[in-house]
Amino acid sequence: MTDLILTGASRGIGFALARTLAKSREYRLILVARDRARLEALAASIQQEGGQAVVVPGDLSTLSGARALGQRLAELVTPGATLVHNAGIWPTRRELTVDGLEMGFAVNHAAPLEMQQALLDAKRLRRILLVSAGLLVKGRFDAARTPTGEDFSSIRTYCDTKLGFALAMRDVATAHPELDVLVLHPGVVRTDLGARTGPMGWLLSLVKRRWEAPEVCAERLSRILAKERWSTPGQARWWVEEVEQPWPPVTEDAATQRAVREVHERVRAMG
Repeated sequence: MTDLILTGASRGIGFALARTLAKSREYRLILVARDRARLEALAASIQQEGGQAVVVPGDLSTLSGARALGQRLAELVTPGATLVHNAGIWPTRRELTVDGLEMGFAVNHAAPLEMQQALLDAKRLRRILLVSAGLLVKGRFDAARTPTGEDFSSIRTYCDTKLGFALAMRDVATAHPELDVLVLHPGVVRTDLGARTGPMGWLLSLVKRRWEAPEVCAERLSRILAKERWSTPGQARWWVEEVEQPWPPVTEDAATQRAVREVHERVRAMG
């Protein structure tokens, strides 16, 4: 039995994936989210069904919180673990964290990388799966403006931050050829991500009725996790659902790649 760290486990795709993986008995699930009560209820249900689950509450809205979470996880998990980056938000207004970062950039990009670093330093990971989004093709990452949300958009900021994290994970794969790294568009899934109030929220709720349920997506993710290998050493792969695809052209732009690296170095230097 291997350890599988699952962020964003308290709702949506993460919740459904935890329930699905518990049935396989192949993993000890390390459940990560901010809501301790929801995590504990989920862990109890998994254990009642014969699975194993450990609750690790954590906050990805601050760099210090992310780093502390990474240290706790590094002390808990055994070598050969799988990390599933699933936590994410779709902000509808600009909000800055205590670090002065735009909230979407912090949660979707900077903090997960900082959390992950402790696990890499401790050599705990064998595989990393990033649950990303096909909308990264609409991203336009700006090193000067995106981290602080000066280019904030209730639509495009989500795309920008997903693009940034995907590019950062490509660099992680290059730096750590021992890892198996996959960046995935999981499908169009009916969750509360990006929920809004008013007429736009009502319209979005109608559209989402046609999208697939989180449980359907979770079954797909469990099949992907069951594959022996996703990538070649030193290279992250991009999949759309269960099919490998060429990386989108926006991810091959050299200026965007440099911008993401520049920002990552700045974030690493922040106390």
